[in-house]
Amino acid sequence: MVINSELQNQPTGEFTNQSFKVYPDMLKVNGASFSYLGRLDNKQPNVIFYGRFKTLAQKQQVSRADKPLRLTVSGKIADFNPATNVNQFDARRYYHHQKVAKVVVIKDIQSFQPVMRLTLVDRLHWLRSRFNHYCETLPKTLKIYALGLLSGSREADFFSEMTGVKQLGLLHIFSISGMHVYYFLAIIDQCLGLFRLPKAGKATVELMSIGAYFVFSGGSPGLFRAVVMAVIAILNRLFNSGLSRLDIWSLSLIINLLMMPEAMFLMGVQLSYGLSFGLIVAADFSFVKQTLLLNMLTLPILLYHIYEWHVLSVAVNLIVLPMFGKFIFPLVIIGTLVGLAVPVLVLPIDWLLKSFNDTLNWASTLPGLVTFGKPALVIVIMMLILTLGLALKRGRPKVLLAGLLTLYLGTFLVIHLPLNGEVVMFDVGQGDSFLIRTPFNRTVTLIDTGGKVDFSRTAWEHGTKTYQADRLSINYLKSVGISKIDFLCVSHQDADHCGDLPAFIHSMRIGTILMPLGMDQNPSFMKRIEDRHQNTKLVPINDESKVVGLPLSILHPHEPGLGENHDSMVLATRVGGMSWLFTGDLDRLGEMDTLARHPDLKIDVLKAGHHGSRTSSDPQFIYQVKPKIALISAGRNNRYHHPNIETIQTLNQAGIKIYNTQTQGMVRYRYRQQSGHFETVLHQHEGMS
Repeated sequence: MVINSELQNQPTGEFTNQSFKVYPDMLKVNGASFSYLGRLDNKQPNVIFYGRFKTLAQKQQVSRADKPLRLTVSGKIADFNPATNVNQFDARRYYHHQKVAKVVVIKDIQSFQPVMRLTLVDRLHWLRSRFNHYCETLPKTLKIYALGLLSGSREADFFSEMTGVKQLGLLHIFSISGMHVYYFLAIIDQCLGLFRLPKAGKATVELMSIGAYFVFSGGSPGLFRAVVMAVIAILNRLFNSGLSRLDIWSLSLIINLLMMPEAMFLMGVQLSYGLSFGLIVAADFSFVKQTLLLNMLTLPILLYHIYEWHVLSVAVNLIVLPMFGKFIFPLVIIGTLVGLAVPVLVLPIDWLLKSFNDTLNWASTLPGLVTFGKPALVIVIMMLILTLGLALKRGRPKVLLAGLLTLYLGTFLVIHLPLNGEVVMFDVGQGDSFLIRTPFNRTVTLIDTGGKVDFSRTAWEHGTKTYQADRLSINYLKSVGISKIDFLCVSHQDADHCGDLPAFIHSMRIGTILMPLGMDQNPSFMKRIEDRHQNTKLVPINDESKVVGLPLSILHPHEPGLGENHDSMVLATRVGGMSWLFTGDLDRLGEMDTLARHPDLKIDVLKAGHHGSRTSSDPQFIYQVKPKIALISAGRNNRYHHPNIETIQTLNQAGIKIYNTQTQGMVRYRYRQQSGHFETVLHQHEGMS
């Protein structure tokens, strides 16, 4: 293949000895893994690079560099994988909106060396990299604030340390935009005042400075709006054009639509334009009314993307916004500068910032977090129109307010009281996770959580712990208005079945955790659930257990164990006019043992054991339970080659229709009363049925 032509017109494939320039400030490193947004050469569109360092020395040399590096690599060019779960973060769409064409998977870094001849842009990235490395020496909270507010960098632990900022709707403060540009220009203006430059000279310096600041701060699409508005405002003053703030905002929007139209689909850009427009509309409002309007304008956008809202967010914004501009932001600047000259004075500043951040984190734990769910796009547009009508005093305010409140309440009820029930097989890669929820959300049951097995061998390879459930199954649950799981059934101890349990414990309310009898004596499993809420019940079960309210029957195990494959919990239920059987990783011996204890067992839908491995789905077992449909949850290109061909042949010979996450992504059976239908996120059915 020809690497030097436009990537989007090229097929995927292998390549060797290709070089690209890396700006260390743009490199994201987590353990042994790294990612980078850039180009293979200057003629190509943007691509996203993913790779792993082979040695600690290699990681340190690349990630600690200040100057741009020229890396020579081998690897392959691939398309972005599509989102395979409903409401999953869609990397393909996200990067497409930023004109990123392909993924480059780096297999080997063959060589790297510093770039010796630096352009102006190279020097700005070098300066930002030096600044980021300096921030790494600051105390923890000051470091996070300095990186986020001054250079637009976020480390892997940003969201874990800033839970209050996220849940109280303050993320827009940490997205470098209008406020930061205003501060930057104010500082430049003060400095230029000392030199008494002519009007044109002052404007020239400001324009050059704002361009440099755009590069230094990471050049995000959200910042592009603020920078363009600042440039137009400077030119407006220089030429006395008489443009109003609304004219400048409108011109900025037009330029954005011409240069980066798809960026308007990004939440950060939507918030940036929404907040700036709200400030223009509410210019004559009192501070309280202005803050209320800004929250009302951003609320539909946040619900569409994040699905949650905290009732304290308005009050917190009223308190925090003036404090942030007059106290926190200057404190971060002072702390960063003081650290260069008198490091000991940084400690009290860090203590103040930590106290502020801890207060926000504490406030976010107070009652009031509402999992609203994802409203339809047309509903979001209607919410925004009604809000603007109120702000602009168009029509009858009482009618508009009543309509807006009715729209919010009606949308909330439709999401939270669905007429349909569903059984969901999430696509969690090489693992299992199933959801059973009944109409009107009367009961919500989760069978396994999924999770990844960590094959890292040494300490330096381990990065900040993340859970894929946060962007897959938990994201889906919140999008449909679910914040509480009544029963969380853990089939057995393996990480690909319960590795993401901590994420559910942190993000959801859980009524009861069920596990096979004896697994409560397994130390590694108990460590996973040590942070559970004190009101969460822990119930070991066997096939004689009866759990009040559980919409499933327990068929296995009948003896205590430590939660190994042969101890897997087997669950049966009947919903939507069909009978279902979930078998975890139960082996063939366990299948036949279950059949011996339940000889009349007949089902319509079977969750094939152990991801379709040959160790499960015994032909005799399949013949006797007579399923019509089999569900297989397995990772693409997994190292175990699941599902095995023997299992597929057994199911095909029995005339069983197969749904497989490898080819169809998330699978949903949606039903009302005694009838329903299957839906798949991906629609390729070839090769597995």
